[in-house]
Amino acid sequence: MSDFWLVPLSWNGETAVLGGGRLRLEPEDLRMRFLETMGRIHPRLLMMFKAYLLPEDESGEVCGTEELPFALAQSGDIRLSAAESSEAMNDDAGEHPTWRLSHCAEAYLNRILTAREAAALLRQAEADPEAERWLDAMRTWTAGGRQVILLRED
Repeated sequence: MSDFWLVPLSWNGETAVLGGGRLRLEPEDLRMRFLETMGRIHPRLLMMFKAYLLPEDESGEVCGTEELPFALAQSGDIRLSAAESSEAMNDDAGEHPTWRLSHCAEAYLNRILTAREAAALLRQAEADPEAERWLDAMRTWTAGGRQVILLRED
């Protein structure tokens, strides 16, 4: 069974930081209604991406890995970098590991709405009372300059 995560994102075109305030979207029926509502507002407001496609495999030729080297349920930020330099990848490696961002994930991140675009769209959004916390989180993240993504973890 898959878990779906609402994730605050900081993306500067080279480094992606998946914020530690990730929210699991459950139960399924509420998630489906919420995603349908967001899709009606704008089709790219909350585009889903498979979490295992975020990191690049060791060969660098394939998007994704067979197993995620991290769990979205873990606390704290998760860092991925498109930087070519291995030095950039190993800064504070023991304390803050950084994984190599796949080219597929980089293309996805470059297509999502900016925080400003998403914040403007979220002003008109309404959600079921049970999903209001998800909408509030999205508004808070975008107001703080972060983007929002939806990750599926298999």
